[in-house]
Amino acid sequence: MAARKKDRARPGGKGLLETARVHQDALLAAGLPGQVLDDLENALRALAAGDRPGPAAQVLIRDLGREVGEIQAAVRKEFPGNAGFQSVFKAGEPVPEEPRQLLALGRLVAREAPDYSANLIKYAINAATVKHLSYLCDQLEKELGGADPRAAASAAEEQIRAAAGRAFAGKPELAAFGV
Repeated sequence: MAARKKDRARPGGKGLLETARVHQDALLAAGLPGQVLDDLENALRALAAGDRPGPAAQVLIRDLGREVGEIQAAVRKEFPGNAGFQSVFKAGEPVPEEPRQLLALGRLVAREAPDYSANLIKYAINAATVKHLSYLCDQLEKELGGADPRAAASAAEEQIRAAAGRAFAGKPELAAFGV
């Protein structure tokens, strides 16, 4: 119980998230977008995990690595002598193991692949494959807490505090939000 009070008294972090969940209806009525609490929770989870991605992220990393690797292999096979083209997809480089680097490569490949779909269609790389790749990137980014979890947590905390200021102006509940 003492640890819970200590966490709640600390401005920001899980204490702010718990307080916001308790007063969620009032915050939403004050104009807080509904996704902000989930964004803060994901960012805090990512910060707590550090370099250890959770089980869901590990599956997404494996699937995204496989998809990117297949596209890179198709590019290498279709354009074996064109180093310039291969560099667009970073086909000459190994698939990164670090999750954020893999995410960046996945986004790059998903952005560039539609321009070369006519050449890659015979390798079963079509619009559906690119859409699936984009979906995997979106899900992995969510599991990792965004591109920059620290900045995402800070932005979400600011939005929560601003909504709390509007919802609880002049009321004692405002102090619970560290405003």
